[in-house]
Amino acid sequence: MNSRPDPDRADHEADDDIWRDLVSRLRAGDPRAESVWDEEEYGPAPLEPSAAERAAAAHPAEGSDAADRKRSFGDFDPLGLSTPQPQGPRDFAEPEGDGEFVPEEPGPVLAGADPASVIAWVGALGSPVALLLSALFWRGIPGYAIAGLVAVFIASVGFLIMRLPRDKDEDDDGARL
Repeated sequence: MNSRPDPDRADHEADDDIWRDLVSRLRAGDPRAESVWDEEEYGPAPLEPSAAERAAAAHPAEGSDAADRKRSFGDFDPLGLSTPQPQGPRDFAEPEGDGEFVPEEPGPVLAGADPASVIAWVGALGSPVALLLSALFWRGIPGYAIAGLVAVFIASVGFLIMRLPRDKDEDDDGARL
């Protein structure tokens, strides 16, 4: 017959027996196990409560004072969330309004743009993209096409630089609403 305790027992003494058996088997092969606690220097080792004692402490008997006392959220609230907090300047009730905010429809994106500026931006951004794609997918691109794309890029950037404002207001910090 096996000398180990039966792990299927439901009582708490079975837990203690299983743990004692496990610890004794682990300490049997460990040479350091004998020197874990020096009783001559420190006295007897402190004893932990058994599983039955821990279970009795966690679930007190029906007639005890601790069992009669109902536990609330405040008993387990280390952050103090169950106590009402003082009202601050930003803690206010939302005023009742007409409902949800609905923004007005935006106008066309390029409605007020200068056509020459739009073409210059397309040339300044499109030429490098076209050069990159032609280098990846069209290895035999003619030299005059590459020269044309470079010329369009230089002309577009030059046009955009020339359109920058020439004078600066010394009192203006650049902020706009």
